[in-house]
Amino acid sequence: MNLRHFLIAGISTGIIWVSSASAAEVWTASPMRRIMRDDAPGNDSSVEISAARGEWEAFQIILTGTVEEITGLTLHPHGAIASTGNGRLPEPVIFREHYVTVSQSTPMSCLKTGEYPDALLPLNLQPLAAKWSGSGNQPFWIDVFVPYATPAGRYEGRIEVRSASGDIIKHVPYTVNVRDFDLPAVPRLRTSFGLTWRRIAEVHGFDRDAPEPTPEHARLIEAYAGLLAEHRLSVDQIESTYPDGRTGRLDEEAVERAMRNHVLHRHVSSLGLPIWPDWPFGDPLGADRAEAQRYVADWVNLMARFHAEDRAYVIMGALDEPNDADAYAEVRRWGEFFNEVETKHNVRIPLLITEQPTPERGSWGRLDGAVDIWVAHFGSVWEDMEAPDAPRDIEKRLEAGEEVWAYAALTQIPDEWENLHGKPRVMREGHPPVWALDYPPMNHRILGWLLPLHGITGLAYWDMLYCAEGVDVWKNAGVFHHPSGAVYNGDGSYLYPATRARFGLDQPVASIRLKWIRETAEDYEYLMLAKDLGVEDEARQLTHTFARGFGDWENDIAALEAARDRLATLITDAQKQKEGGP
Repeated sequence: MNLRHFLIAGISTGIIWVSSASAAEVWTASPMRRIMRDDAPGNDSSVEISAARGEWEAFQIILTGTVEEITGLTLHPHGAIASTGNGRLPEPVIFREHYVTVSQSTPMSCLKTGEYPDALLPLNLQPLAAKWSGSGNQPFWIDVFVPYATPAGRYEGRIEVRSASGDIIKHVPYTVNVRDFDLPAVPRLRTSFGLTWRRIAEVHGFDRDAPEPTPEHARLIEAYAGLLAEHRLSVDQIESTYPDGRTGRLDEEAVERAMRNHVLHRHVSSLGLPIWPDWPFGDPLGADRAEAQRYVADWVNLMARFHAEDRAYVIMGALDEPNDADAYAEVRRWGEFFNEVETKHNVRIPLLITEQPTPERGSWGRLDGAVDIWVAHFGSVWEDMEAPDAPRDIEKRLEAGEEVWAYAALTQIPDEWENLHGKPRVMREGHPPVWALDYPPMNHRILGWLLPLHGITGLAYWDMLYCAEGVDVWKNAGVFHHPSGAVYNGDGSYLYPATRARFGLDQPVASIRLKWIRETAEDYEYLMLAKDLGVEDEARQLTHTFARGFGDWENDIAALEAARDRLATLITDAQKQKEGGP
């Protein structure tokens, strides 16, 4: 729709007003639509979103025109005001979408190469130079938060588009329907997302080999952890909860203060115990066993001081994805170590291992009794629970009182799935989801609906700031290079480092894909609320309108959003009935 020289009526909130001084077209889109640089302008000129209290919801505003027409245009938010009563929402947060290039497709991707919007630059950062020929798109991401205690109802606001001289040349109105229920402050979806303080040091120019971070580096580490927490995700470990690396002793006051900040103020769902096979003790399974076990117990007991010990767990990268008999034996030795801690010191510290319950080879033995949190690859979940003749060991581990999470990495599609589907060269839907930048957005969003189908309660991911040597993450999406020659776009890279050298300051920058993971975490909350209210069966029927399993789902965002709206009504009605209302 051409918006250049006239007024266009909107719906729900009024109009988009366009001055004749502007040559750029303005349109809006769902946050689940990826706006490519050369996409034709859409027909949507209104925004209406819905959110529960404690929830983020988003939309996009797109400016279409030449580089010269768009340069200098800025967006300015105005908070939404209730259409009845005195309620008000905070001003939306606006990000400028930055494009990165996909030069080589991720294996089996159904999408084209080219420029993809992904990094979300806060408005306090100057945009990087962008060039395109002819007419092109510059999208902006708009994040809206609904605080707790906000009265339910309809709220109306606007975004102003201003010229370089500050003149208001466009108004984009929006409506927020605030639902009458709360998302829990502490996420129900358990998460463990990898992010090391030494990697942060590396990309921001600090000394990665320093024994501990400088105060400036420490503040940046906290900013990264805080950004993940804002998206309902937990970093695997927090450097400020580490012991003295030379003695293994805890500064109890400092560590407890850091724990309280992360767990109580950021409301994370989980926090990992800092321990490695050779740190902070040289021989924790042998000569240092008693001392190491006392350290583990002391760390958990600090969490217990503020009743958060149930969020403690242990993840050890050295035990990641055990793949032979020796690796399995090592996991069992560590399982015995932590089982002894629990018996001797009367604490609970679950051991997380990225492995499916069914070993690849029977000769390796099993890990039952050693592992408390199993983290199976999305493809392994399909093999274990959905494939023909599936062993359903995940179900057995849940019955034994253990937890099962899931994780993404590369494009690991089971041979059996490929055989059943005619060995497709590209995948469009209905496959174990792939977290790659050049896969359809549904691959990230679908997980919140799939996990409850099998009782899976968490997500893990190996890194948030990975990038192969020599790759400029701000330009090139091909951050993971496999020895086979395959490139996995965006794999291990969900945060962008805004550095002092490039932007004038150091801070983490979110990706669009991180926002999609936030959406799936919020979807999971809706489904857990339905379960709490006794309408789990009805919620599952809604899920089945577009998803039946890890290997059976449609790439249909509209169907997901329709199911989510009906799910919200289901929750509201069940809640009223529970409270004795009409």
